[in-house]
Amino acid sequence: MAEQSEKTDCNGAVRGSRRLLHTSSAFARRSLLHLQEIGEMSPPARFESRRDGLASFLFLSVEEGEGSITVGGVRHRLSAGDAALVDCRASYSHETGDVPWRFRWIHFDGPWLSEFAETLHRRADGVSVRVSSPAAYRRLWEEIWEAAAGVDTPPRDYRVNDRLCALCTLLARDAEPDRAAGDQAQSSGSATADRREARLAKVRMWIEKNCGRQIRLDDLARVAGVNKFTLVREYRARYGMPPNRAIAAARVDLAKRLLRFGDESVETVGELCGVPDPNYFARLFKRIEGIPPSEFRRRWRERS
Repeated sequence: MAEQSEKTDCNGAVRGSRRLLHTSSAFARRSLLHLQEIGEMSPPARFESRRDGLASFLFLSVEEGEGSITVGGVRHRLSAGDAALVDCRASYSHETGDVPWRFRWIHFDGPWLSEFAETLHRRADGVSVRVSSPAAYRRLWEEIWEAAAGVDTPPRDYRVNDRLCALCTLLARDAEPDRAAGDQAQSSGSATADRREARLAKVRMWIEKNCGRQIRLDDLARVAGVNKFTLVREYRARYGMPPNRAIAAARVDLAKRLLRFGDESVETVGELCGVPDPNYFARLFKRIEGIPPSEFRRRWRERS
């Protein structure tokens, strides 16, 4: 149950705010990112709002001033140019800082948001990120408002979902650990970020070309020209996975092509993909694709 401590007018709106409450279809609530509420607020000084137990995630973008969000007893201070994503199933509150803030918010939910939020908070080392383009967030906010306020037709759910996905993409990009350092390096004329990007792209391409043979981490470190510990750290930060997972994914991609368009046996496909042990190949393929390689071939051959 939600607890509310906001001062409101006779229409239930906080002074200095506007909001749009949205009711999505049952299909959208089951399968899509779906909007619950969107709004903007310029609360007065010493204003605090508390919530508890909402089936929702809160996106908040600070336009002006400063304030804070408290989640699980931990206070996170925010200022203009910051954005946050909060899991509202737990207790949280937000309050105005010394310089009253103006912020925009979106309450939304979806089937994969919990995992997304956990990854985002881990990469950002907290619930908030420093945004790279406030204008891009404002534009998305406006597009989500317009889509939700449109005529209630099935495509509306998809438009809202599309824009909420774009919002998550922006947040994920801005949570990259090396982004701020890379931006600073570029603005000062340093080529460090460009060199890092180039060597990681080189490693990724090398994995795709050589996934049919045995690959060691030392091989990738030589391709990158850095030690293997630096490579693992940089690769995970850039692509969201360590190199060994990228190798496994490349092998399964190659296996899928061979299973669909080739006539080799499943065992031979495994060997061609750098996995000569047929049992391990079957387990690896099923772990990533959800079905054994023989079943993948049968399904796609029947649909070809």
